[in-house]
Amino acid sequence: MNKWARKFVAGILAAAMILSVYTPGYVKGAEEENLGTVTFDIERMTIGQGFYMEPVKVEIKAGDNVKTIFKRALKGMGGTYTATGVKTFYLKTINNADAGTVNIPKEISAMPDYSYTYVGSDGEEHSVSYKAPTSSVNIGNQLENNALGEYSYGEMAGWMFTINNEPASESVNYIPVKDGDVIRLQFSVYGYGADLGYDTESYTGIPKLQMANRDALLKEVAETNEKKDYWMAYPNVKSAYDKAFQVAKEYNPTQKNVDNALAALQGAKKKPTYPTVKTASIKTVKNVRKYKAKIYVNQASGATGYQYKYSVSKSFKKSVVKTTSKTYITTKKLKKKQVCYVKVRGYRVVNGVRIYGKWSKVKTVRIKK
Repeated sequence: MNKWARKFVAGILAAAMILSVYTPGYVKGAEEENLGTVTFDIERMTIGQGFYMEPVKVEIKAGDNVKTIFKRALKGMGGTYTATGVKTFYLKTINNADAGTVNIPKEISAMPDYSYTYVGSDGEEHSVSYKAPTSSVNIGNQLENNALGEYSYGEMAGWMFTINNEPASESVNYIPVKDGDVIRLQFSVYGYGADLGYDTESYTGIPKLQMANRDALLKEVAETNEKKDYWMAYPNVKSAYDKAFQVAKEYNPTQKNVDNALAALQGAKKKPTYPTVKTASIKTVKNVRKYKAKIYVNQASGATGYQYKYSVSKSFKKSVVKTTSKTYITTKKLKKKQVCYVKVRGYRVVNGVRIYGKWSKVKTVRIKK
């Protein structure tokens, strides 16, 4: 690209994506106070790479703004970035944010060309035109450290902030945050954000794409992620979450699909169902020395332990119950010629609740020695 054209592009990009290092409202010693949480993520949907940072909850401290939330969240995942500016802060790249495989959505590739003219140092007027990138035809990514940022795969590419489904209207260090906000850092590959639903038509001539509002869905995914191990133990919640996450990371899902995914996840979490433990079976029951019996079970799918029940009564009156993670036990001492009746069931513990499978068929052994 002509160096004058590149300067022109950089000027527009900087104006669209500029941040400032000044942090208003900071009170020394008050940064530990928790003032609520915001939902934050980093998205690469425009190049088909989904989330760089999945939706998470970030605590708000005194003096926080969108910029400080970004820095805290990125630091929390061990991420780094590059930027320029002293009084102003321009986010250039996020290191290691490029997964390498590019799949630019067809909606972006079908966007109209961008053209402009400028007067160069030679005093002559020059024309520049950019075509929307495709998965196979784009300028690539020449950044080091697998970084993703300005000019990655497109001359109009860079990072953009959205706050509560609205593009940042000013430098993000001046935008305060409050409990419940949804902040998205999104990579735009074409149109200085037109591919994200930003209205840049007045200076690009490129109509914005219509995008669904997925803030509520992202917030629900983030809340689920906070206790993911807990929620994923319930099959219906896991299924609803997997579907919701898939919709959340799509480039441009329909509003109906977003709303349905949100409702399904919320509904599942209100009425979580416990996983099933398959019916256990007894492998063998043997009479061993000292008038005891040894019981072996076949491992049951979904079971992390077993509950054994045995008695010398066919109706299991005065039975002995033993719960263990082992697949075998030895009974207490019995009497010669007694018949020992045995059954077993598997179990697993889900968030402090022990879930049992059905009792196995009864097996017997006669005590002879």
